[in-house]
Amino acid sequence: MSDRITQLVDTIREKSILLKDQVASEKAKNEELTQEIHTLKQEVSSRDGKVDELNNKITDLNDGLKAAKEQSITGSEGNEVSQGQIDELVKEIEYCIEQLKK
Repeated sequence: MSDRITQLVDTIREKSILLKDQVASEKAKNEELTQEIHTLKQEVSSRDGKVDELNNKITDLNDGLKAAKEQSITGSEGNEVSQGQIDELVKEIEYCIEQLKK
């Protein structure tokens, strides 16, 4: 009977060592995933900041375009905005919109 008990204790010891190794492995994987999550959150935050910047730029450009059109309609010939300037503003707005789509 003593041999049977010794054998059971050895089996339990081996299984506990395996479980300990598995727990250590899972903890390492968990740490890697936690770090990856942190990195991805920072990237998302950075991209959100860029999106906000582009949205603000689009708003500013739209306001500038609106003001330029109003000035072109109501301003004197010396103060009119040329069609080229308006085209340039439109291209810049379209560029910002494309950047937001990415």
